Amino acid sequence: MKTFTAVLRYLLSVHCLGIACFIIFRSVLCLTNTDNIADAENKGYLFFRAFLVSLQFDNFIASYISFLPLLLLSIPALFNKIPRSMVTACNIFFIVFYAVAFTVSAADIPYFSYFFNHPDASALNWFEFGQETAGLIFQEKSYYPYFLLLAAMIAIFSFTVIRSGKRLVPAKAGGLQNMRLYITAPLILLTWCICFAGMRGSFQRYPLRVGYAYFSNNSFFNQLGINPTFYFLKSFSANSNSKNNANDLMSVETAIQNVQTELGIVSNDEKYPVNRNVETEGKAVNANVVIILMESASTVHLQYEYEGKKLMPFLNELISISYYFENFYSSGIHTNNGIVSTLYAFPALFNKPMMESQSAHYTGLPYHLKQQGYRNLFFVTSNPNYDHMNSFLMDNYFDRIYSLYDYPEEKAVNNFGVQDDFMLEYGIQRLNETAGKGEPFLATFLTVSNHTPLIVPEKFRDYADTDEKRMLAFVDNNIRNFMESASREQWYQNTIFVILGDHGTVAGPQKYDMSVSNNHIPCIIYSPLLRDMPQRFHQYGGQIDIFPTIMGLLNSPYTNNSPGIDLLREKRSRMFFASDNRLGCISDEYFYVRNLTGNSDFLYNRNSSNAENLYENHPDIAAGMKNYAVSMMVTADYLIKNNRTR
Repeated sequence: MKTFTAVLRYLLSVHCLGIACFIIFRSVLCLTNTDNIADAENKGYLFFRAFLVSLQFDNFIASYISFLPLLLLSIPALFNKIPRSMVTACNIFFIVFYAVAFTVSAADIPYFSYFFNHPDASALNWFEFGQETAGLIFQEKSYYPYFLLLAAMIAIFSFTVIRSGKRLVPAKAGGLQNMRLYITAPLILLTWCICFAGMRGSFQRYPLRVGYAYFSNNSFFNQLGINPTFYFLKSFSANSNSKNNANDLMSVETAIQNVQTELGIVSNDEKYPVNRNVETEGKAVNANVVIILMESASTVHLQYEYEGKKLMPFLNELISISYYFENFYSSGIHTNNGIVSTLYAFPALFNKPMMESQSAHYTGLPYHLKQQGYRNLFFVTSNPNYDHMNSFLMDNYFDRIYSLYDYPEEKAVNNFGVQDDFMLEYGIQRLNETAGKGEPFLATFLTVSNHTPLIVPEKFRDYADTDEKRMLAFVDNNIRNFMESASREQWYQNTIFVILGDHGTVAGPQKYDMSVSNNHIPCIIYSPLLRDMPQRFHQYGGQIDIFPTIMGLLNSPYTNNSPGIDLLREKRSRMFFASDNRLGCISDEYFYVRNLTGNSDFLYNRNSSNAENLYENHPDIAAGMKNYAVSMMVTADYLIKNNRTR
């Protein structure tokens, strides 16, 4: 009896210590998200409820970790003797597994600030490119406090666990204690039951789920209670079971029918159900196309100011003389999403990498322009193999990828290679060479300066009060210089320029379960060829619409085999997009969100000051937006999986 009591004290102390460490990490998360807390009503109540919820999720993880040590130690406790080697093994087990959980919690702090979401299975995609990912992490100095916090928590936890384990000194006498067996055995069974209850996490019908954390209309406090390790495991489990998509919400047949109706397609072609042959009148415009994909560029950045001056004055000036789409959205929240969606008109399929070597082959803009004699060029500052970029683009109709390997070695500033100003200047030279050969070109530039780790040039130190804002000024200045340099070249007068974000960022306080600013990006189309500029378009659009819109501007016949539309000839009343495990659909009045990991639906009134979930209040509106977004995603998934993208 005395031995098992000592075992209980040991296990309980480790269990409580682990939960206490989780609470510390969560407290730091709060300190880094003060903007999401400042405007919340009833903060005291929200903190209290989130704390209670967090205990439930933290206890779930702690119970899972404790189960095996409990099983190993309780049996020999019946014999009143526990081998030292078993105690040592349990100490190591606790330290290793809690170290992993603490690492996820530490990584969650900057990750959440960047994505307004806990790390999910998509984070594993980065570790395929170990050197670049390590450079991204260790070259970003703002992460260092979290490294120190993690090291301190692991050290304190390890010291305390080892010290607690020393108190489990084996008794000299062994053998089954018959006199106390009738007490010890039921106590062990009761302890097992309590641990199982913790592992279930809930006394409700279903075990603990992400959705149980949602108790208010404040998205930050709803997510605050979720243990990051729990969230990651649930996401990984859903991804492994192929449930982290929209396919379980609608059949492929229904989805295709809905998309055909939405796009006005009359087709009996079962193999290529969304194909539309677009015919044109008159002569095609044999113009060059230059696309600049700006890293982490949200529409809200255009309004940022410092000391009364806009940080991005050139882009604002360019908007005033261009086509500008004010309700434009990225397909996903990662660069690989932005590349594929912009060039090939297919949406991001949640957290699935879009440029893996086994991915489907696409036609899109590069294919059709190549058929017309264009030379397709892609410019990137860094390693072209990151995200499988080089192999994917070369396999999908690009002629040349210019990258870190083409630039002087001394120009590299970090693991992301050279800075944007050098790449854009270098690109002008290559475009001059191509134009000199009489070849029209499609040139895509992928910038990186606005991605951590931020390397702020000295001359921009006084432009703003934070590095994030200084980089916006740097990005704006780079595009200004590029456009001014291009304007001095002969090919400029015959070129269409498209400037847009590859995705956005989490900017300012977040109102909804899914960050709108993470997908709301600027889209500017400018060309000396366009005589009806400027125009400002309120209609909804997205990266998947760039391909058909540009083909329309070129007045070139083509086959559109994507969900994208020509925004100058067709209309969208709403737009859909993804953010890893979330699916969004937005219109003027409403914003619908489907959280796949949490298996939850939300409908928000965008004109309301609060973020009340109206999903049950307006079932018809919610169903319409849900069906639209799900139909598009399921159809795209079907086309990609079955190689119907050519």
